[in-house]
Amino acid sequence: METVGVIGGRGGFGKWISNLCEQRSLPVIASDIDSEISNREVVRRAPVVFVCVPIGATRVVLEEIERDLTSDHLLVDLTSVKTPFVEVLSRLPSEVLSLHPMFAPTVGSGYGQSCVSCSIRSGHRSRQVTSWLSDRGVRMIPMEPEEHDRMMAVVQGLTHFQAISAAHCMMRLGFDVQGSVDVSSPVYRLRLAMIGRILGHDPRLYAEIQTCNPYIPDVLRTLADSSALLQGQVESKDVAGLVDECEKIRHAFGDFTARSVVESERIIAALAQTAS
Repeated sequence: METVGVIGGRGGFGKWISNLCEQRSLPVIASDIDSEISNREVVRRAPVVFVCVPIGATRVVLEEIERDLTSDHLLVDLTSVKTPFVEVLSRLPSEVLSLHPMFAPTVGSGYGQSCVSCSIRSGHRSRQVTSWLSDRGVRMIPMEPEEHDRMMAVVQGLTHFQAISAAHCMMRLGFDVQGSVDVSSPVYRLRLAMIGRILGHDPRLYAEIQTCNPYIPDVLRTLADSSALLQGQVESKDVAGLVDECEKIRHAFGDFTARSVVESERIIAALAQTAS
């Protein structure tokens, strides 16, 4: 059995990878800040190496272990941003598989969850890891690094920014968040729960996603333009203009709108049942 190395083994995904390996009876060695084993020693002892470190530390770690990687290694990184690291990943002599699990490591096995897979330099080990995760029920979605970052600029960048901005606004207003729950709709409670979920996780992760993905600034500038347009219609009490913009949006979203109504009703019903 091949040994699996995990750099960043004390973090959420470091522990998640280690647990999956142990379930397959695969030997695991892990390093982290101030651990007895170094990152370079992990690479020297393990042919398959997962890098599960914060975005801001990824380049430093990759450059640190670069000299110890060989053509017999597989390097797997789990960063949420891809394009800033393509240059260093491409020059590594090993197989390189760049993954982005679209779920928190607290979900357990990952069954039914999605994971983006960017193959930088594929080989038999990278195919084994991809199959291994697929066998665990994880939906593997192949993408190019640039396609991934452009998609994540909206999927993560836009949605996280809106949630943080809404929370920041509530804070500045001195708004009674807890009190508002008693007089809220199910949709508001669901939205508030998503805001609270983001606030409850590591703020550095969200800050690094916002600042490291090169495509997020353009998305946020477009958001600012859209907000300014709609705000102007609100302030001028332009009901017809707001209705027209909503109709344009609904047309652009197509059938997704109707499906979302059905799906959200299921979610609301499930929440109501849980609350009772």
